[in-house]
Formats: sequence, structure tokens, C-alpha cells
Amino acid sequence: MPLNHKGNIGSTHPESSDIHSKRPSSDSPPLLFALPSTRTPIPKSRSWKPCIDPDLSARDAYEELRSAARAADYQTVQGLVKLLVNDHHEKPNPRLYHALILANADSQHGNPQAVDRLLREMEEQDITPDSATYHAALKVLAIHPDYVLRQQILEGLNQRWFSLTTEGWHDFLLGLIRDRQLEVAMNQLETIRNQGVPIRSWLSDILVYAFCEIGELDEALKLIKYRMSSSETWISPNLWAHFLDTCSRSLHYRGTQLAWRTRVETGYFNPSSGMCINILNTAARHGDAGLASDVFRVLEKRNHTFELHHYEALLESWLASRDLKSAFLVLCEMALAGTPPSKASTRAIFLHLAEKHERPAEALDILRSLVDSGHQVPHAAINCIIDVYVYHSDLASAIEVYHVLHTIVPSGPNTSTFNALFRGCSYASRKDLAMFLASEMLALKVPPNALTYDRLVATCLNADPVGYEGFDDAWKYFEEMKSMGWWPRVGTLRTLAIRGCLLADERVVQAVVDEERGLTQKRMTYYMLMYWRKVSPNVESGDAKGDTAIHGTDGLHRTEGGRESEAYRD
Repeated sequence: MPLNHKGNIGSTHPESSDIHSKRPSSDSPPLLFALPSTRTPIPKSRSWKPCIDPDLSARDAYEELRSAARAADYQTVQGLVKLLVNDHHEKPNPRLYHALILANADSQHGNPQAVDRLLREMEEQDITPDSATYHAALKVLAIHPDYVLRQQILEGLNQRWFSLTTEGWHDFLLGLIRDRQLEVAMNQLETIRNQGVPIRSWLSDILVYAFCEIGELDEALKLIKYRMSSSETWISPNLWAHFLDTCSRSLHYRGTQLAWRTRVETGYFNPSSGMCINILNTAARHGDAGLASDVFRVLEKRNHTFELHHYEALLESWLASRDLKSAFLVLCEMALAGTPPSKASTRAIFLHLAEKHERPAEALDILRSLVDSGHQVPHAAINCIIDVYVYHSDLASAIEVYHVLHTIVPSGPNTSTFNALFRGCSYASRKDLAMFLASEMLALKVPPNALTYDRLVATCLNADPVGYEGFDDAWKYFEEMKSMGWWPRVGTLRTLAIRGCLLADERVVQAVVDEERGLTQKRMTYYMLMYWRKVSPNVESGDAKGDTAIHGTDGLHRTEGGRESEAYRD
């Protein structure tokens, strides 16, 4: 039932320039939305009034209406309006419309379309909205945003020279935030702040949460810094926790650092272990070794079990700050903690040392100083230096490190040490040196692995690119490797197959074919068509200067001979 059931108060003016006349009218009665709905279920958790006292006087009904509107009690407001219009024969007036509009602030039943229709009906009744009515509409739009209607309300305020109250500004900004117009909201916030309007902490909190949600962490940080410097609002602990969690997960360094220094170091907040790991990763990414160390201390107090990736993050943070000694100390701590570093753990150190040719020598001096100070240096540290020398094709320096290795790691070289040196021999086509290292491996009882055989095969092939001797030695390693259940890597196997085809060695026809681990029959057929007997062997089978074989897992026999050829890159 429309509010104007007894007839229009005044006449409508189609030519009126009022903003709401521009909205299209509906064929439905204007206040259908304001009437109680029998189809809308009422939540049991809400304290709805079961009924309205029909004996209420008009004065008491208006008081009840004002209280219900402030509480956004949607159905009670509708019932009271119905009582005042039907029973007390109240004419349409600003108080009734104000209450009906404000009731739409109800989060479940309210909607901006009802507000728009009520404002248009006020125009039809020649009832001019006052400032309170416009502010009530803004409060509704703070919960149920409607960009077009909000702009119309602002125009109406300007036309009537009404100014927004502090609460009105907050409702306006909250509506912008709900509309995800965060940049506009931020600009308006700065404008009203400059005008001296006090900003309540909950609005700034909501804006920070919104920026965090969409990943605009720089804007969130900017707002928090302003609040800290101006001391105008109190920042809640929950907001700090959410901000630190979001920044650390996004590897946002400045936000993470600010929240850590402000809340964690001062003892106001104790982050979870998962959050600490994210902070550690952020510190490692941006090279803040101090922050990474602080996180480690926090986790150590909880007896947290550290894994390789935790230490690696700390190591990377020290390297980013150009502190190589501390990075090596992390490797030592890993070994002491029962988490021995792997080759992958030293990747960051390798990249750092490989930047300049003089850095491996500096790293070796650092390891000597660590040994002198009583630290136990793991194999991964010294092997990393050898890898860097091999990377720079400085095999002589790598061998020098091998000779002094026992002074740094008393247990001597391990399998990874020899594999790194065999790689250098393969690059330099130094089969003689590889055979010497094989005999050293045998004497020290260091067990080989699949990579050891792979690089011995590659070294033999590189040392004799066109002769049969190198291929024959490589083939013996290959056969022994297969007998132990290992296969070469794809590049090595292809080189072996092509070399056999060039020398027309029929052993390669089936021996290297394996659909799962070796070459496919199709590829082997292609190699035979392309390369078969394209090179005449200069050494007949069986006339090689010697044989080299690895018997079992740790038996090595040395073979002399070979010459330099193309570089094999694995």
C-alpha cells in the first residue's frame, strides 16, 4: 500500500530538474518494498518483535519508529509505518520516509532500489528530502552499494547546499570500498583528512583489509605508515597480524619488515611457524640476513624441526648481503643439525662464486679459517669450490683443491668430489687424468654411482673422437654400468650410439635400445641410416693400449692413453 493512499499532497512537476526525476519509474506501487513481506523468512537468531501494539499513540509510535530505524529493524519499521498511516491517518512526511529509507540498512532485507523508489515518491509528493534523509540513504548504500544512486544523492546534497557530517563521510567512503573503488576512496580519505574531518579507526582498518585482499600492498603500507606517523588512529592487533601474513605470503619485503620490527620484535605479536617460514622466504628473497636470523631464533625457541629449504633460505639471505663466510657457516650448522647439505643446497653459493674467477680462492681461504676456528666443514662446501673451477674450465685449480681437501675435510673426498673432477676431465678431454682419479677412487674405497660411470664414458669418448680405442673403453664402462642396473644420461647415450655407428660397431645395434631407459628402436634406426661407417677406425678392436673397468661398486682399474678432442657437454 503506497504512503499516499489518501491522495497526493501537492502536484507532481514533470519539468522538475530534480535528479531523481531522471530515473525511470516503475509500474509497481512505489512502496510495495516498504510493506511487510509474508514470503521472507525471519531468522530465528534475530530479535524481531512478534507484533506491534495497536494501542500505541502516534507520539509513541514515532518514538518506536525512530529507534527501529536506527537499529535497521526492517520489518518493525514497516509495521510501524503501516500503523501510523492506516490507524493514525498520518500524512506522508519526511520522518516516515526517513525511517523507511534507513530501514533498508538491514543487511538481509534492504536494497538500494527501494531507497531510489522512496526518494522518487518524495518528489512526487513535493516532500523535499532533508539532510538526514540523504545521510540515511548513504548509510544504506554503505551496505548495499549502488554507484548511480550514490552519485545522485551527492548531487542532491550539493544542490541543496547540505554538507556531509563525519558519519556521512564514513558511510560514503565505506560505500566506495564495497564498490571496490579503492583509489577513489583513498583520494577522498586524503581530502577529508586535509579538511580536518576525524577518521575513525574502523574505516582505515577496512581500507587496509581491502587493499590486502586485492594485493595492493604498497597502498596498504602507505596507509599504515601514515597512521603510525600521525598517531590519529589505533591499529588493531588483528590488522597487524593480517597485514604481516599477507605481506609475507606475497614476499612483500617492506611490509613484512615493518610489521616484524613494529610488532614481533617488540613482543606484541608471536607469529605462527607457518608465517615465520613465509617471513624467512621473504628475507631470503630480498637479502635481509638480519631478519632471516631473527626468524630462525624465534623458531629455535619453539624447538622447530628445520629442513633443508629453511637453511637454504637463510643461506641465500647471507649471500644476498655479500656475507660469504656466514653462508658457509650455515652449511656447517646444517651438518651439525643432522641435515647434511646437498649439492642443490650450495646452488646459491655456486652462482655467487662463479660471478668472478677470484672468488673460489677467497672461498677456500674462508673454509680454512672456519677449520682453524673449530668448525666442521661439510663435503658440499669444498665440492662447490671444485664445481666453480670446473665451470671456469680451470681443471688445474680444481685438482689443487682436491690435493688440499683432506686438510679441510678430514674424511677425504666423497663420490660427489670425484664426479665433479670427472666432469672437468670430460670438458678438457683428459682421459689420463680421469684414469688417475679412478685409481684414487679405488684406493680410497669411495663407491662410484651412475653419474661416475656416465662421466667416465663421456671422458673416453671425448678423448678419442675418431678412433676405436676411446669407444672401446667407453663401451666397457657402459656394459659394466648396465650390469649394475644403471644407464647413462640421454646425451651420453646418444653420443655413444652415434660413435658406434660411425665406427660400424654392431654391438650398439641392440645394446643401447631400451624403450624405457635407453634409446628407442626408431631413433637407433635413424642413427644407423645417418652415421653408419662414416669414419674408418684407425685402431682395430683388441689393439687398445689397455683396459679400464669398474668391478662391483668400488673396483677401478686404470688405463693409459687417449688424446684431446671435441668438448663433451653434459
